[in-house]
Amino acid sequence: MKKLSFVFIGALLALGCGDDDAGTDDTTDTTVMDDAGVETDQGMVATNLPSCLDEAPGRGGTIPGSEMGDFTLQTCDGEEYSFYNEAFCESQATVISIAAGWCPPCIAESMQLEEEITSVYGPQGVRVIQILIQTDDYSAPDLAYCQGWVDRFGLDSNVELIDPAQVTNRFFPDGALPSTIVVDSEGIIRFRENGASDGLTTLKAAIDQVLGS
Repeated sequence: MKKLSFVFIGALLALGCGDDDAGTDDTTDTTVMDDAGVETDQGMVATNLPSCLDEAPGRGGTIPGSEMGDFTLQTCDGEEYSFYNEAFCESQATVISIAAGWCPPCIAESMQLEEEITSVYGPQGVRVIQILIQTDDYSAPDLAYCQGWVDRFGLDSNVELIDPAQVTNRFFPDGALPSTIVVDSEGIIRFRENGASDGLTTLKAAIDQVLGS
């Protein structure tokens, strides 16, 4: 899979919600791995093919070194939004934060995303996507909850999506949230963590590394 520019899915994760023992699936791994760790037995299937790709992405894996599978979710206004779209083609990097309303580190991360990531890295071509998988009371998020989250944290420049069916749950085993990931221009996951670092330091370092490579 080829792309005209670089994309990254940011990973800020250290003090996460969920089971602390759920890290056997690289949940606290912050190292870059090669293709030897690619997972191909599960994932999300591509739906649309943007102009910058010459082939559809595969089902994808979850760990650094594996290919990111496509997904299509709803924005707060009910529009379908696929990871591999024209915005992917135009971005130098993409940061994805998977969050839940009951998760304090997710809330802390959300409060910082706009100021610390979007406003700083947006001019450098970094796209920020946040995916909500549950509400404050562990129920499935709807469009109204999505818009309320945007208003609450002032996330006007980010892409906010809801995942009520939790198709992205393979990135947060045993409910370890938030989960953040970094993907490069070839659709390869470069960084993933579960939890949120103080000041988003690990996410910033991952973005800087990708933009500088």
